[in-house]
Amino acid sequence: MKLVFHLFACVLAVCAGIGAVFAEWNSSTSGDAEQILASERAWAQAPVNGNVADMARLMSDDYVEIVMESAQGTNNSSWVTTSKSEWVDLVRSGREKYASVNLRNLKVYLHRDVATVSGEYSQTGTKDGKDISSNGLYVDTWVKRNGNWKVVSSVFP
Repeated sequence: MKLVFHLFACVLAVCAGIGAVFAEWNSSTSGDAEQILASERAWAQAPVNGNVADMARLMSDDYVEIVMESAQGTNNSSWVTTSKSEWVDLVRSGREKYASVNLRNLKVYLHRDVATVSGEYSQTGTKDGKDISSNGLYVDTWVKRNGNWKVVSSVFP
């Protein structure tokens, strides 16, 4: 009987430990998701506010934007890429200006230190005086490095 009691006590202790670990993990992932969403929104508003420093701070140095350029005439569809330094320079110089950026229906998918954010956007702005206003879907990928979430890529299909 004592053996059964001790075995039962051990099983309860193990289950309590697993429950505590799961609660801690669930709490941290919830906190990470909230932090990522706040960073996603701040990053979208930084160029609208002309805050290039905040924009750059939220991006990894190896950030890449990937935009699908649809087929026109006899040309095939292709991907156009822009690096962090190229995009930051466009905004800093004033060649690319945003009057508004709105994000909707954001979802965060956490994979340990990698997060995928999907959503809808609408923006109004200009690049070299040409209208770049648009609406659509997008996907951002964030990576946690040294305790900080940084966006590493954006895809606009």
